[in-house]
Amino acid sequence: MKNIILVLILIFLICFVSCNEYKISELNNQISKLEIQNKKLTDSISKSLYYKVLGSNIIGLTAKSEFTINEKSEVKFLFNYPEKLLTYNVYTTSIDGKPDELIYKNLTDNEFIYNFVPNKVGEHDIKLVAVFKMNNKENEEIHVPTNLSVTVKK
Repeated sequence: MKNIILVLILIFLICFVSCNEYKISELNNQISKLEIQNKKLTDSISKSLYYKVLGSNIIGLTAKSEFTINEKSEVKFLFNYPEKLLTYNVYTTSIDGKPDELIYKNLTDNEFIYNFVPNKVGEHDIKLVAVFKMNNKENEEIHVPTNLSVTVKK
């Protein structure tokens, strides 16, 4: 009788262990499939953000048609996307269009205000560049320039 009970217990344990191994194997297969899907989705989101930044434009808006010399003035700059953006920095640009002086750091809003004091009468170009550091393999930087011409009077 003891042998029969022992054999039944062994059979039960073997069945139980083999069923669990099958379930574990099935769960591992599902995990592998989900990891592959997750990688594809992550890559797709990264590409989407990359092309969104590449296709960005910055538009300058002013409340007045002319600015006064030596008077503090504000210009609002907006991106062509209404939602938040990847982190970016805003710089003035040098003559060759490269980032020069840092104005804002670590912005994510789709707009920013630029304050300036015009120092000469006539046409004045406000040249800025937003620099996005992409989190891709190359740690690429994307520069989105803007140029707004304003008229300055006495």
